[in-house]
Amino acid sequence: MAIGLDASMPLRSDDVFGFYTLSQTIKDNTKQNVKMLLLTAPGERVMLPTYGVGLRNYLFENNPEFEIVEKIRTQMAKYLPDLKIVSLEVSKGTEREIAHAGQPYLLTVNLIYLIKGINLKDSLSLVETQVS
Repeated sequence: MAIGLDASMPLRSDDVFGFYTLSQTIKDNTKQNVKMLLLTAPGERVMLPTYGVGLRNYLFENNPEFEIVEKIRTQMAKYLPDLKIVSLEVSKGTEREIAHAGQPYLLTVNLIYLIKGINLKDSLSLVETQVS
């Protein structure tokens, strides 16, 4: 049986790992944890009602960028304390991004973070659009 750090999301069966695919590196597992924190809405996770940023909740707000940045900083400090934010940019989509996505409501998050224990820097770029 293969050994890994955590289940890769979305869950999917795998011939190598058996029941589901596993994250094999700290970098991949950490990126997945950050992505889950950003996309999970508060109240959505059982037994952790305050967990999550809930990016989708901000799609229709006029100028949510500052509030989202503060929410990300607070949530990462609480739930991912082994990470240090190096750079964080949140913006509404540009005309080009909106045209490419085909959605009028768009949020982009560009995050660079440092995994403290191993001094590994990584980044995550995320585009959130409305659900069709």
